[in-house]
Amino acid sequence: MKIVSRVMKKQIVRAMVIGGFVGLLGVAIFLGMLQASTQIPLPKNNGGVANQQSQEETVPTASGTTNPANATMFFASQAGVYSNYESASAFMAEYPSLKESAIVQVEDKYYIWTGIATEENQLELLQDPATFKKAFYMSSESCKEPTLAEIPTALADKEGKKLNFKENAKDSTLPEDWSTIGKAASTISNDLNIIRLHVFAHYQSKNTCLQVTF
Repeated sequence: MKIVSRVMKKQIVRAMVIGGFVGLLGVAIFLGMLQASTQIPLPKNNGGVANQQSQEETVPTASGTTNPANATMFFASQAGVYSNYESASAFMAEYPSLKESAIVQVEDKYYIWTGIATEENQLELLQDPATFKKAFYMSSESCKEPTLAEIPTALADKEGKKLNFKENAKDSTLPEDWSTIGKAASTISNDLNIIRLHVFAHYQSKNTCLQVTF
C-alpha cells in the first residue's frame, strides 16, 4: 500500500508540474500574439480623400472650436480634405456640383469647400458628393497692412454690403483690388456664400497674415 501511495503522489506532483508548464506556455504565446498585433502598421491614405469617419472628425461644431483672440468665426461646407493639391483638383473634376467650389490650403492640408456662411443655419450642404459643416476662425492680427486687417470683418458683413460688387464705389478701408476680385467671384455665382468663399480663398492664399484655425 505504501508503494501505491508513493506512486500516486509522484503522479500527482508530475501532473501539477506539467499543468503549470502548459499554463505558462499558453500565457507566453498569448502575450506574444498581443505584442505582434500592436506592431502591425496601419494602411496609408496615399494623399486621397479621408473616409467618412475621418471627415466627420474634422468637422467641429461651434461649441468644439477654440476661438483665437480677435478672430472671426465662419462656417464652411466641406466636400473633402487631401494631402496635396493635385488629388483635391482630381476629386473636384469628378463632380459637376463642385464646379463653383474652391480649394483652401491650411497648413499641409487642402480642403474642398463649396461655400462659406457667417451663420450656421445659412450653410447649404450638398448631397452628391455629401458635404459636411466645418467651423473655423479667420484672424488678421498679424497683418501690418490695415486694408488686409479689415478682410475678416468685410467677409463677415451680415448685410452683404461689403460683398455687393455691382456698385462701383471704392472702399478705401479694403485692398485696392477688392472690387476687382469680388466682381470676378460674382461671375462664378450669384450666391453670396460662394462669392464670399472665392474672395476669402483669393486673399487667404496670397497673404500669410490671414490665418485660419479650426
